[in-house]
Amino acid sequence: MNIRKVVMGIHAKAERESTGVSGSGTNLAGLPAVVDELGTLHAAYARLYQMRGAIGQLPPSPYTWRARVGLRLVQAVQRMLFWYTPQIHSVQNEVTNTIGSLCKLIEMQMETIGALTAEVKTLHLALDTERPGPPAPTGEAKEVRIAAGIPPSFEFALQDRFRGSERETRAKAGEWLGMIATANPLRGAEWLDIGCGRGEWLSLARDNGYVATGIDANPVAVKHCNILGFRAEQADAVAYLRTVPDGSLGLVSMFHVVEHMPVEYLLQLLPLAFQKLAIGGLIVIETPNPGNLLMGSHYFWNDPTHQRPLPEALLTFMLEYAGFAVVRRAGLNHFPTEEHLPWTEIGAVRQVDALLYDARDYGVMGRK
Repeated sequence: MNIRKVVMGIHAKAERESTGVSGSGTNLAGLPAVVDELGTLHAAYARLYQMRGAIGQLPPSPYTWRARVGLRLVQAVQRMLFWYTPQIHSVQNEVTNTIGSLCKLIEMQMETIGALTAEVKTLHLALDTERPGPPAPTGEAKEVRIAAGIPPSFEFALQDRFRGSERETRAKAGEWLGMIATANPLRGAEWLDIGCGRGEWLSLARDNGYVATGIDANPVAVKHCNILGFRAEQADAVAYLRTVPDGSLGLVSMFHVVEHMPVEYLLQLLPLAFQKLAIGGLIVIETPNPGNLLMGSHYFWNDPTHQRPLPEALLTFMLEYAGFAVVRRAGLNHFPTEEHLPWTEIGAVRQVDALLYDARDYGVMGRK
């Protein structure tokens, strides 16, 4: 790929946005192509890095009987070509060093492009974020996704800092596809993603043949999804669901959304979701796990728009109260093994380890 072309394209988009040339209606149709090129760059880097590790490798991996025989043959040939072997080693070292330099160059380019992309995202989206969202109906609880006084662009940027990159979050969300597949999802019915954020779930749904729409209270998130070609709207979840025909949805998803909502709002939203799902339709919810003491007492509060943590038992009861049959509960996004306490074969240590390093998030799946 042409790195300079990509970087210059990002610079040009940033300049247009900062000077107002594009206007508030620009959809930046070229950005998905840039994202595809960045994916190509990542894949090329991975292949190049693997090649670097394979050069001069003796014996080839895995260490099979053929590899052992090959090692003996290569060593015999090296002894026969004793005057030429140093030159071979010299060439191998030079190629390895050259590929290593190329890997470092690609890493620098990816870091630069990543920083520029984040800057463009901020410049591009912040220009159009202060528009008031659709008014919530009077006399009922409102969805409080963004606390008063907190700019939507700030709330959107929190995802990059604390949830991980879009690529990482998409990989985590991919675990749900397997769980949904085992639950025999309805085919042909539309999916609705409430709180679609950066669109990771919309991307997974589209890539796996599902038709999905996203809604979000944050105009920055909606515009980001639209730029990437996803169908997304800025809307209040309850108000939007009231416009959806009864029994028309195959799946309703809420990933890291319910912790932003007051309980009285959820008590309206969940029965409404039940009403709009077709018979056999699914609802999937993922939220931080307050049963993990580190999450409940510390990490949860990194997001100032969070309302309160929801224990798994409470969320399960709320789903059942709304009419759902809970068919799956799962711990998600576990801490790496190296972060767990040692000596967990001791009962007391194992209990403390579970309190501190249990799954960071949990998921609940319900069926109508």
